[in-house]
Amino acid sequence: MNPIVETTLDESVDVGAAPPSDPSRRVPLSPNRASDEPAARGRRHHRSPITLRFFVLRLFTAMLAVWGALTIVFFALNMTGSPVALLVGDNATAEEIARLTTEFGYDRPLVVRYVIFLRDALTGQFPESLQYHSNSLDVVLERIPATLLLSGLGLLLGVTVGLGVGYLAANGRWAWSRRVPLAIIVCAEAVPPILLGVVLVLIFSLKLGWLPTGGSGSWKNLILPVTLLSVYAAPSIARVFRASIVSNAHADHVRTAEAKGLSRRMVRLRHIAANALIPVINLIGVHVGAILSGAVVTESLFSWPGVGRLSVDALLNRDYPLVLASVCVVAVGFVIVNLFVDIFIAVLDPRARER
Repeated sequence: MNPIVETTLDESVDVGAAPPSDPSRRVPLSPNRASDEPAARGRRHHRSPITLRFFVLRLFTAMLAVWGALTIVFFALNMTGSPVALLVGDNATAEEIARLTTEFGYDRPLVVRYVIFLRDALTGQFPESLQYHSNSLDVVLERIPATLLLSGLGLLLGVTVGLGVGYLAANGRWAWSRRVPLAIIVCAEAVPPILLGVVLVLIFSLKLGWLPTGGSGSWKNLILPVTLLSVYAAPSIARVFRASIVSNAHADHVRTAEAKGLSRRMVRLRHIAANALIPVINLIGVHVGAILSGAVVTESLFSWPGVGRLSVDALLNRDYPLVLASVCVVAVGFVIVNLFVDIFIAVLDPRARER
């Protein structure tokens, strides 16, 4: 062999190969190699979708909202005067009014009554109702199932109609299908709830005789109040869902799905409509409060035996303990629902956790 060639080959071998004892000359392993995969999986950190700080902050905000609602209602009610004179009637003597005032504790300073009320509310021992002569919280809890049934069905119908109309307004084939349904529910939202309820009773109960005017005990009694409650949620959900669909229609993941050859219907449902639901879910949590507040008008109009009608009767009779218990139950229910909505959105959308 040519010595020059031999020397060149020997030098190339000496230069290209690092000694095993020299760690600085070792070639790093490729991350694509199978031998590196277990180590890479071992070093991977899985981040929890909900951090402890996020949960504690949301829980503190919920407790603060309940405390604020109870405080505002407590001072607003007590500024109207003592309910004892209204409770005993016009024929009561001054001695009897003074005795009942002392018995119910209305002769104490307002700040003392407020502290006692907060202490009792934290332990669940609300003052005795002036009308029912029992724990106010127990009286309210007896009416909760009727309100949950009515509000739940109203919210379900409103969300269903809102999603359907919003999707149709964004993807309707004909111009009238994109405009007419949305215009109808928006016009219904513009009508005051009490007036819309009266119109429903006049048409379907008095004129046509299809449905009862009020009360409970049959599925027919639910149709009119549920329809009225759905008007609180359907229009805004339809508008938000339509706008979210339009904004997601030209996103990068949609173009990628279309490039893969997926059908237009599959792209609309899985890649556009599914991602457009995130702001709708947030809006549903807000509408829980609107549904509960609307239940006050709806239950009073249709004589539905729920917390809303109970609150109106208690307010007219100045039954302060019963009003405070009703506000407490409604506020706690509202913040619990919104707490779960915030957690659910944080799981679906990591950007919510960062905000």
